[in-house]
Order: sequence, then structure tokens, then C-alpha cells
Amino acid sequence: MDSEIKESVLVGVTGGIASGKSTVIEYLNQKGYSIIEADKLGHKILEPYSPIYKKVIDKFGEEILDSSGLINRKILGRIVFSNPEKLNQLNNISHPAIAEMIRKEYKRLASSSFEGIVFLEAAILIEANWQKLCDQIWVVMLEPNLAKKRLKLRDGLSEEEVESRLKSQISYDMRKKFA
Repeated sequence: MDSEIKESVLVGVTGGIASGKSTVIEYLNQKGYSIIEADKLGHKILEPYSPIYKKVIDKFGEEILDSSGLINRKILGRIVFSNPEKLNQLNNISHPAIAEMIRKEYKRLASSSFEGIVFLEAAILIEANWQKLCDQIWVVMLEPNLAKKRLKLRDGLSEEEVESRLKSQISYDMRKKFA
């Protein structure tokens, strides 16, 4: 008997910060679908064993390190979200590495995922050009003032930090063009 070739689909799930992407992903995960979380991959590339770790320190300096030598993501976030050029520098270092990790993870999960569907949660799916990796794009949307409140509560950010992070993102209208 010939072995069946199972087709698979990668669905990108995106939306603004604090829009509810994680709630959607949690629901899909409970239904048995495989999930790739780009944010978690982004954390992995900042670990000391990653080749990206040294590149980030070389670019942003040792002041982004905590006392144990780990990259302090809050400090790095303050630097890059207050300066579009610095954010672009970090993205140029990290996005290609994360894209490669997404490809590998999708390949690993595709044959065993429920109904052959794998979901990729990525707030910056469009900005990072990762939509090219996906067969479909879903956009999770939330009213902007509610997203601001959720972001302040969830991450303990100041009004200024919330505004700078929201301004660093593309609009929902832009996201919807890819959905």
C-alpha cells in the first residue's frame, strides 16, 4: 500500500499588541492544532547559546545584559521601541533567524498536526515579511483603547511606553490587506 502524502497548511495569526492573539491560539491549541509562537522563538535567539546573542550584544552594547549575563529584554525593548533605527537594526539581526526557526518547526509539526494545520502566532508577521511562509493569514483585532488598557495592565508599561510600542506597529488596515 502506498503511503499517503498528507498536505499541510501554515496559518499565520497576527494582530496588534494585546489584541487577543494568545486567546485565539490557546483555543486552537485546546482543539488539538499545533502552534508555533514566534515570540517564544524570538526569546530563544536571545539566549547565550544562540549565534544571534553575540550579534545583539555587539550592536547594542553590554548595558543590555543583566548581572548574570543574560540579555535583559526590558532594557533592549526600551532602546529599540524609542528609536526606529535601532528597532530596524534589531529586526535585521533577528527576523531572518526566526524565519528559519519557523520553517524548521513547521516542517517538524506539519505531518503530525491535527488536520495537517499548523498555526503561527506572530504579532509582527507582516512587518517581518513572514506572511510569505504562510498559506493563510488571520488577523485578530481589538479596539485600540482597550488594547492600550490591556497592555498597561499586562506588561506594567507607562503611557509613554505603551504609545511608543503601538506606534512601532503597522495599522489594522495594513494587516487586513494580507488576511
